[in-house]
Amino acid sequence: MNNDDRFQSLYRKYYKRMVRFYVLSFRVTEEDAEELTQDAFFRFLEAMDEYRGDAEWAYLETIARNVAYNRIRSQKTAKRGAETVDIHDRNAIPEPAAPAEPDYAQREEAALRSKRLRDAIAGLPNGSRECIQLWLNEFTYDEIAKFLKITVDAVKSRLRDAKKILRARLGDADGLPEDEE
Repeated sequence: MNNDDRFQSLYRKYYKRMVRFYVLSFRVTEEDAEELTQDAFFRFLEAMDEYRGDAEWAYLETIARNVAYNRIRSQKTAKRGAETVDIHDRNAIPEPAAPAEPDYAQREEAALRSKRLRDAIAGLPNGSRECIQLWLNEFTYDEIAKFLKITVDAVKSRLRDAKKILRARLGDADGLPEDEE
């Protein structure tokens, strides 16, 4: 089965389930859930080469959660950093500077580190994996506790255990983001 056929098959099989997943897990409207589902399947399509073909729903659910976390984080960031400007003031919005791009070797190294981290996170127990994913998406302990319906102490414990496992698996060279500071 080629990638197009596999994608179409999984899309038909899991589309409605993913919409329900968003509605129930993230308490969004049906319309928002459909939009998130489209985003998640687009991400899945982009990552088809990495998909080995096993644990279909688990793989799609991970992508779906990350899409939702990114949406929540972007909404929080947009609210926090919104600047009000007069719509008629042409000088209010400066031209953005061109970002300095890392060279090819740096991008490849970062991609490899990121893949190792994702693979290591995928091997964590469910509770620890959920906590570490939320933490990596810059949620606070209180937000994680509220979202997962556990105590803040449980969040701290799960994060401590997850970080310990990840450091053991990744070594010092591929440390967690907090270790890079």
